[in-house]
Amino acid sequence: IQFMKTKIQMLVQTSFSTLAAGLVAFLLLSGAANVARAQAIPPGVQDVIKLSQAGISDEVILTQIKNTGATYNLTADQIIYLKNLGISQTVIKALMGGGGTPVMVAPAAPAPMMPAPPATPAPVVPVPTPAVPVPAAPVVNLNTIQPQLAPYGNWIQVPGYGSCWQPAVAISDPAWRPYFDQGHWIYTDAGWSWQSDYSWGGIVFHYGRWCRFNGGWVWMPGYDWAPAWVCWREADDYCGWAPLPPAATYKVGVGLFFNGQLALNVDFGLGVDDFTFVAYAHFWDSNLRPFFLPHNRVVVFFPGSHVLNGYRVDNGRFVVEGLGRDHIAAVTHHDIRIEPDLHDSRAPWSGNPDNRGGYDNRGGRGNQRDQRDQRSF
Repeated sequence: IQFMKTKIQMLVQTSFSTLAAGLVAFLLLSGAANVARAQAIPPGVQDVIKLSQAGISDEVILTQIKNTGATYNLTADQIIYLKNLGISQTVIKALMGGGGTPVMVAPAAPAPMMPAPPATPAPVVPVPTPAVPVPAAPVVNLNTIQPQLAPYGNWIQVPGYGSCWQPAVAISDPAWRPYFDQGHWIYTDAGWSWQSDYSWGGIVFHYGRWCRFNGGWVWMPGYDWAPAWVCWREADDYCGWAPLPPAATYKVGVGLFFNGQLALNVDFGLGVDDFTFVAYAHFWDSNLRPFFLPHNRVVVFFPGSHVLNGYRVDNGRFVVEGLGRDHIAAVTHHDIRIEPDLHDSRAPWSGNPDNRGGYDNRGGRGNQRDQRDQRSF
């Protein structure tokens, strides 16, 4: 009997050990999804990524690809991954042999279904229509943001601002800046909204603030949503915008504040080097980068330009009117359709109400004043 008890205990312990090991393996595999996607990139393509992130020009990279003579059959996911890292379309095309797009295998057609024999209809019983549940507001805090942005840049410590994110494209392209490329403007019922083509753009162009650090742009997390956190300027036939700095703080239901005062048409301390200007003739282009004015032209008319932000709070929602819908329509000779704002910015941030993801109004981490956006509870 004692021998049988011992065997049973050994079997139970082995089963629990196997189950625990399986659970740990599952969590590791799930958490490594983004890393696995990066490791699936062929070694030769990884060398190209390293060159790009080191600031090497496309011309040199293209020469390197030509010298190696290697081509790669990149998948759609790999192409999107390279684009999000800031690799230019010219370089991606060269990696694929310079011709066309990769051949995608069409999914097999489903087997035809045999028609089911007609069934005797059941008596119709009226059923009350159930109420449609309201989806919960998404959790937006540092813990949920960090893993989403990690594959496309680096998290670094910035003095005074804490943990900030620097996109890989900002490292490989010194001319890059926020609200600059891979995106365009649309007008919504929440005002002017920046529609980014970067897979990570839905976070960094609608939450948080931007600032320069060591010569490049970095993003400081924030947890209040807006169609775009920018300052607008106009000068004759040109308009420009710049990302708002960390000193621009938002109070829910009230508006933006700067230097302790409600910020309407203020410049937030932004200078000529922070703004991107484009002629109204190209305002609606889907690829704005080729049409941005060079710095030597901007410095000429910048002192005579004026700020017109058009911020307001409408039923608890922050609206960015900017230079105005009617004004933009008139100067661009373009009919503007109002797109629906698909993000309900009035929904409360659903992080930890006790410390808002580790930051609070009592001093935050290290007893330093937290300058991140905070929602009230």
